[in-house]
Amino acid sequence: MHPCGTRYHPQCIKVGPPFTTRLRNNQGLTFPRVKHWGTFVCELCTVRAVLGRELRGCEDWKLLVFERMRLIDMANAWAQKTHAAYQVKIQYIRNFEQQFGFKCLTSPPLTCPPNNSDIPLMWMQEAYSLRRGRSGRDPVVFGTLRSLRSAAGQFYAWERHLQTNGYSYMDSQRRIYSGDCRLTDNLAYTLMSQGQATRVGEHSCPSTALLQRHITWLDRDLKQRFYRASSLRERIWLATAGLLNLTLWLGWLRSAEALSLRWCDVQCIPPHRSAEADLPSGLGALTLQLSPATKASRTRTVDVIIAYQSRSGLSIGWWYDHLARCQPNADILSSTQPLFQTPTIQVWTSFLFRTQVLYPALVAQQTQGDGFLMPFTGSNAIPQKFWSLNSYRRGARTHAQRGGTSRKATDAQVYEHGRWRRKRSGESMDVLYREWALRDRVLITFYSF
Repeated sequence: MHPCGTRYHPQCIKVGPPFTTRLRNNQGLTFPRVKHWGTFVCELCTVRAVLGRELRGCEDWKLLVFERMRLIDMANAWAQKTHAAYQVKIQYIRNFEQQFGFKCLTSPPLTCPPNNSDIPLMWMQEAYSLRRGRSGRDPVVFGTLRSLRSAAGQFYAWERHLQTNGYSYMDSQRRIYSGDCRLTDNLAYTLMSQGQATRVGEHSCPSTALLQRHITWLDRDLKQRFYRASSLRERIWLATAGLLNLTLWLGWLRSAEALSLRWCDVQCIPPHRSAEADLPSGLGALTLQLSPATKASRTRTVDVIIAYQSRSGLSIGWWYDHLARCQPNADILSSTQPLFQTPTIQVWTSFLFRTQVLYPALVAQQTQGDGFLMPFTGSNAIPQKFWSLNSYRRGARTHAQRGGTSRKATDAQVYEHGRWRRKRSGESMDVLYREWALRDRVLITFYSF
């Protein structure tokens, strides 16, 4: 197909609704203000080349829109100030060429407009950017868009592995090399994604952090209901809820890490046996052995040490002991049964705990006049603000770093207890080979909570 021959002024290349931008003055929706630019192919020629035919119908018009947005996103991979600075340099190069009569910057002639297979993928990503996020009001963030590229990259990585018969390579940035690269790693796709990330931005709304008083209130309420419970089934349910509440708060666990715990993964050192573990007199501990495939470390088993009872009175050991006594199986402590299960529910989930335990407790505290929870009504109600169990992890870490109950946690304690393990090359030698004693690891939950 022959080129259409249309010439554009850069300021004529722009888009409007439904595309949006978080930048001022509609930056990201217009082509950069440039005078010197390389080979330019308009959206009409590209779409015709990819489809292999002339355009017809509404759907083809949509592809023209996505192609124009792709061009703008690719051009905006460079910041406006970068464009301005480079235009001055390119002008100098052009002046030099004119003075001496030869070319420094050459553009190879195109035999046809670009029609490679990554262009439809980029159109798809542009189309997805028009969707609304979880709130229903704001557009999706780039993190959601990036996952589409990753999914396509996974598909092509496997295809490349089969097609090259062993002659494909992945570098430290997880890029695959053979004769050429997978489509999602080429320059055009990279530039489009960079420009799209600048335009769309990352403005996700994390789950609101809980406060220590919310955990203490729930712990006290569950204990009172446990004492009043008339049936064994009810006591098991309440003890499971109480144990999970403190496991999430004191252990800084992600929901999958906590809910995958088994009875055999927990070792209890009661306070009267503290000397056997070289702990201070009367200070017990619980050791949680996480699954080898946790997000904290997928290559080694990670354990978490929690004080049997913190200085403020939160006692994870009390809940563990009472839950164990309620079990009909005498050998439950060494079994592989899930720790957080009840007779009516095989394995607890994040949604179940939030809807049946956490949300009712927060609503009750809100009714009693909790100042922090009072504004959470209407579209920003408690379920919308505390939509993830990450509220525990975020709140507990902030509480410990702020000073906690009696002592502020040190940076080293936060790093060790939080299990944020970097790559070996990213850690200093003393951190890489640091192995804390049990009594040192238990202090953060004893003093700070």
